[in-house]
Amino acid sequence: MARNETKPAETPVPAEKEEKEITWLRSLEEKVHAAAGRLRELREENATLRQRIDELEERLAAASTPGEATAWVEEREEIRGRVERLVEHLAELGEL
Repeated sequence: MARNETKPAETPVPAEKEEKEITWLRSLEEKVHAAAGRLRELREENATLRQRIDELEERLAAASTPGEATAWVEEREEIRGRVERLVEHLAELGEL
């Protein structure tokens, strides 16, 4: 730049435009914080569910003795029979 030339003045950013940019950034920050919080909740829920799965698998393994397995089969058959009778009853009612 030559000695006699003056430096062009910087044009100020209108306050309205600056406020929009800040609002946009604030909105983005809120969304990021909300997403991070939800991820944290999901990780905790996932850990709880994995622990519950482990407990249930242990119970299932412990319940897999022959006597208990037979009891489960008998109970299942009893429930199946009751459900079949209910379905038949409902089918009869539907035919009326």
